[in-house]
Order: sequence, then C-alpha cells, then structure tokens
Amino acid sequence: MITVLRWRLLDMCNTVKEEAGGSTQKPAVGEVPSIAAQPSSKRGRLWTQVAACMAASLGTLSAGAVNGWTAGTLPSMKEDPSIYLGTAETAWMVGIVALGALVGSLIAGQAMDRFGRRTTIVWVSPIMAASWVLMALAPYISIILLGRAICGLMTSFLISAVSVYNSEVPEARLRGRLGTMSSLFISLGILFSYTAGAFLPWRYSCYVCAAPPVLTAFVVFAVPESPYWLMLKGRKNEALVALKWLRGPDYDIMEDLENIDLKLKAVGTKIQYRELLRPRTRRPFFIALFLMTLQQTCGANILIMYTGSILISAGVKDHNTAVVYVGLVQLVGTIFSVLLMDKLGRRLIIVTSLSVVGIFTVMLGVYYYMQVVMSVVWPLWVPLTAVMVSSLGYCFGCRTIPWLTSAELFNTTIRSTANTVCLLYNRILNFTIVQVYPFLVEAIGAHSVFFFFGGVSLVGSVLSSIIMPETKGKSLEQIQEYFEKKNLKASESKNKKSGASEDDTKKTCCNDQSMLSSVSVATSPITESACVITQEEEMTKL
Repeated sequence: MITVLRWRLLDMCNTVKEEAGGSTQKPAVGEVPSIAAQPSSKRGRLWTQVAACMAASLGTLSAGAVNGWTAGTLPSMKEDPSIYLGTAETAWMVGIVALGALVGSLIAGQAMDRFGRRTTIVWVSPIMAASWVLMALAPYISIILLGRAICGLMTSFLISAVSVYNSEVPEARLRGRLGTMSSLFISLGILFSYTAGAFLPWRYSCYVCAAPPVLTAFVVFAVPESPYWLMLKGRKNEALVALKWLRGPDYDIMEDLENIDLKLKAVGTKIQYRELLRPRTRRPFFIALFLMTLQQTCGANILIMYTGSILISAGVKDHNTAVVYVGLVQLVGTIFSVLLMDKLGRRLIIVTSLSVVGIFTVMLGVYYYMQVVMSVVWPLWVPLTAVMVSSLGYCFGCRTIPWLTSAELFNTTIRSTANTVCLLYNRILNFTIVQVYPFLVEAIGAHSVFFFFGGVSLVGSVLSSIIMPETKGKSLEQIQEYFEKKNLKASESKNKKSGASEDDTKKTCCNDQSMLSSVSVATSPITESACVITQEEEMTKL
C-alpha cells in the first residue's frame, strides 16, 4: 500500500506540473493549441491500475501459501505422534494440491467467462479460508489431505483469474510489470507460509494461512471488473465506467473501447476449444505450452515444495532458518523480474532464468554425487547456495513469464479458455513431478534427479532464445495482429509453393502431351506404310 501511495503522489505531481505548464503558455486567438498544453490522453492514471492489480494479486498470495506450506511444515508434521508420514504420505501431502488444481483447471476458464474475473476471485477466496481451518482441526491425515485437495482446487481458480485480470486491466506500457505482479505475490505467499511453518506448530500455521484469502475477498470488492470481459458480455456502459476508473478522467477511453470492440468483432465472441488449434491461435498456444513445460521440468518446484527435506538430507543443521532464507531470495528474484520485465524484455529474462537454474541445479547434483557416491563431504554452504540461487533464478523468469504469456498471447475470446488449458497442462506436469520425486530419489539417487533437471533447464534456455517472441511494450491488440500476420505470411508462402507445384504439373502435362502428339505424328506414316507393305505381300502370295 505504501508503494501505491508513492505512485499516486508521483502521479499527482505530474498532473500539477502539466497543469502549471499549460497555464503559463496560452495559445493566441485563432491559434491551434499545442500538444503540450493539452492533457495527455495516451498515459492513464497510474495508481488506480496498480491498486487494481495488487488487490487481485492477493489471491495468488493465498495460492503461494498453499504451494509453499509443506516446505516448512513437513519436518514438524513428522514429529507429531498423531500423524504418520512415510514416503507415500509425504508425496501425497505435496502432490495432492496439484491434483486438486488439475481438477479445478477443467472448469476455471468457464467460471471466469461466465461470472467474470473479479467475481471468481471473490467467491473462491472464502472457500480456501475454510479449507485451511479444516486442516487445522483435522484429527486424521485423510482430513488434512482433503483440505489440501480443496486448497489446490481453489488455487486453479485464483491463478487463472488473477493472471487474466492483470493482463487485461493495465495499459500496454504497464502490463509487463503489473502482469507479473501475481507472481510477486505468489513469492510473498510462499515466504509467508515458509515463515509460519518454520516457527509455528503446523496446526497454528494453518490458522495463519487462512488470513490472506479472507483479506482478498474484501479487498477485491473495491476494484472494477475487467473491461475486456464486460465488452465480451456486451456491457459497454459498465466497461466505460471501469476504464474511466482505471485510466482516469483525462484518458481517451473511447479509443480503447473501439479497439476492444473491433477486435472482438474480428475474432468473434463464441468460445470454442477448437479455436486453439486454428492457424491464428496455434502458434501462441504451442509457445505457452512450451513455457509451461520448462517451468515444471526445470526442477525448481521440487526445491520450493521440498525445501526443508532437501536441506535436512544435505546436512544443513538450522533448516528452519534456511527455509526462510530460501523464501526471501524467491521474493527478491520476483521483485527484480517485475521491475525489469518491461526494460529487458521477456526473451532475455527467461533465457537468463533457465541458465541460472540449470547451472546451480547441476551444482546441487554434484554435491550429492560427491557426498553419496564418492564419500567426499563438501562445506554445507554449497547445497544452501545452490538451492538459494536456483530458487532466485527460477523466480526471476520461470515463475513469472509463463503465466504472463499464457494470458497476453491470446485474443479476448479465447484468453480464459487458453489460460485454463495451459493451467491444466501445468498441473498435470506439476503433479507428476512432485509425486514421483521421493520415489526417484530412493531409486536412482538425488544426484541423478538433479542432473536431469539441470540438463533440461540448460537445453530449455537455448530453445527459448529461438522460440520465445518478444512482446515488450506491445498492446494486446498488437500481439494478436503480430500472430495474425505470421499466420498470413505462412499461408501466403504455402499458397505460393502450391501454386508453383501446380504450374510445374501443368508444364509437365503440356510437355507430355506435346511429346505424345509428336510421337503419334511420327509413327502414323510408319503405320500406313506398314499396312501397304502387308497388302502387297498378301497379293504376291496369292
């Protein structure tokens, strides 16, 4: 909130300067006023857009608390005599959240399109709070798993709705920073649950983690619904009011409304899943799935969800404090990502992020290899540094960019549906990886697991530099036009190739026909002479 107030004061100072500048230079009679003397219509009000995105992002703070809760609480739960946690129970305690999110992702997009982005956040948050209370009061591990599953179900709604909302609300010049704000709040939520789980009994930590979703339900009431969704539903007057609140009275909101309306008419308003496989949507869809694959297969989510267990197995003594340090570096990495997203661009950040994750995950694998296979003990700062820097690199790009691109690459009609499919795919990968990780460690060793994830990250950094498009500073309409032009060029080149092949076929047919005609002309006299010779022979014989 301090940041919002600071940005609001800066915005007010800029407004005062513009008004002062306009009052000192009055145009003469009959002279056209200069652009500097007129209020700017290209830059909207800053603090309202920031406040709307921050309010919505509280939902992802709640989701981050769900994902990070096991990192700090698994050691204390294993010490609780009323709770038994073996390898299978530990895997389910971590992975059932992804399973619940997997189920929720099937309907999250439909809920967003039917009820709205803001309304979805408001109604889902109290259910998540009730799930935390259920876990705190649970007498059996099965009830705890049920509460975790419901929390995972709610995270799919929150992550999808917040990602889409934060991509549709801000202007193009702010969308990179405000669109990644949801990832910043995920890191805040993880740090929040890390701290609660490390220094409180696990049941008390559940009560503490129930507070953010309750706060979210109240705060989101104060911000407007997404103007894109309102236009999608034909509620133009409400979209006008929402844009006026977000952009301020001096912004030319009619231009934005016309652009949204034209784009909706161009792409249609009927939502169909097969739209994802049409040429104009297929390329961004595959790019979004590629980034989701890298986010999960880089192995950083293993470090985040099993932080305490990994540090204990590595020999770190004060693992509770170390877990909090890991949460802090995640927050720092996400803050840098938010601040630099519109300066460095998406492509450079994702390539740097994957490279850092790959190098330090391999470093962690080398530590385990030396410890287990070679029986050589390295200093304890090596695994702690590897986990912290790898988490830092992950939050710098791998956490933020896939969610941002899955929301900004698609047109308004298909955006929530595409985001839901990407979330479904992401949760399938997440559930598979976090579920099998403990069994893989027992089967092939921790060093082999981290060597694999580190190698995937390094290969992914190279592929990202080739595949990832740069969307820095572009509006949602410009991004859609970019992919439509790409599709148009591809179809034109395909038509040229098919036209050239048809011309070659026609030429070949013409050549064959001319050759046949020449052959027939050449052979026709021979045939006649042969017939004459045959008749003369016949007469001679007679």
